[in-house]
Amino acid sequence: MISEGSKLIVNGLTHVGQIREHNEDYIDWDVSRGLIILADGMGGHNAGEVASALAVNSIKDALYEVLNPENPVEDLDNMDVVRQAIVYANDEINRHAAEHPTCAGMGTTIVVSLFNEQSVVFGHVGDSRIYRFRDNKLQQVTTDHSLVQEMVDNGFLTEEEALQSNSRNLITRALGIGDVVDIDVSQDTIQVGDIYLYCSDGLTDLVTDQEISAILVDTKGHAEVAAQQLVDLANEKGGKDNISVILASLNEAYSDSVGLEDSSTGIILEKGEDDE
Repeated sequence: MISEGSKLIVNGLTHVGQIREHNEDYIDWDVSRGLIILADGMGGHNAGEVASALAVNSIKDALYEVLNPENPVEDLDNMDVVRQAIVYANDEINRHAAEHPTCAGMGTTIVVSLFNEQSVVFGHVGDSRIYRFRDNKLQQVTTDHSLVQEMVDNGFLTEEEALQSNSRNLITRALGIGDVVDIDVSQDTIQVGDIYLYCSDGLTDLVTDQEISAILVDTKGHAEVAAQQLVDLANEKGGKDNISVILASLNEAYSDSVGLEDSSTGIILEKGEDDE
């Protein structure tokens, strides 16, 4: 799937993988509002599919209440908006599970980005990830909410040992597992040339950061090709889980109109006379 709009150019792809019978990942975006969402569901009786779809659609509903391009709200706190939208999604998943016994215990990870002129807000819960690719360098901008990551943070495992751990998929936070959810929300300054990668652990459990970076370097400017190569590589390595990736970059015309710094040159792009 490919979308272009006033702020972003987005390419997304989701695949069931080689082992699972159905896809519990769910991806969506709205370029007019600068919104990108990815969820990786979990639960029996296909409830993971329900949880991920409900999370994404609930977040969209909550954000659409305040993100009206035709009637923008002044002094909007995007970090609080994203946080409250994720809280709402958690409430909706819990409500649905209480009303539908076959969905009891379902949950989902979530990553959300909301772009606004020269900045982007990230919100996430779980071990789905957001990366930033800038100056040919890949940096993870989210921190996994997982048992293994906690062990790394506390010095019990090295990064190399974590990659081989059998507990990599034990997450410590998710939507739908409690009435209260602990959400990480952060903000980043965006630059022309940045590429943001959103992915479920079906990619990162099998494809290393070095391999991801190499694909983005080789395919820069061709995000649709990059997305396909990332999914293909995960499948070639076993495809043991659903695989979802979204690649987002700024529309050049939008970048020029708001005067963003070019990450490849360090030069601020000023609004020209032709753009008036």
